Amino acid sequence: MEFRRRHNSYFAMLNAFASHDPVGIVTANDIEVRSWLGIADRDVLRQLPSFSVVLLDITAWRRMILEPYQRLGPGIYMVGVVIDNGVIGAMDKSKPVIRMVRNKKDRLDRSN
Repeated sequence: MEFRRRHNSYFAMLNAFASHDPVGIVTANDIEVRSWLGIADRDVLRQLPSFSVVLLDITAWRRMILEPYQRLGPGIYMVGVVIDNGVIGAMDKSKPVIRMVRNKKDRLDRSN
């Protein structure tokens, strides 16, 4: 599993394991940067004692290296959870959990 996110002028890669690379959390006003702690299934994440659900600054994902990227368009975000100072990506079996947000402007400045 591999995820792409914009980082300055290039795309940074995030893998399924905890790499502690920076990942953005999309808020109403800005993007906060936290540490990437990998991915986990949503059933496992529900068993955590305390967490908060967030939208992640992920623009595309793919399962295998030879597959093309599945791009997330404007208003479509990957869901994650924040625990302590890190972020875990939420998965539903073999696909990331996706949420659509209906706004006039995309929070990641992606065009329609």
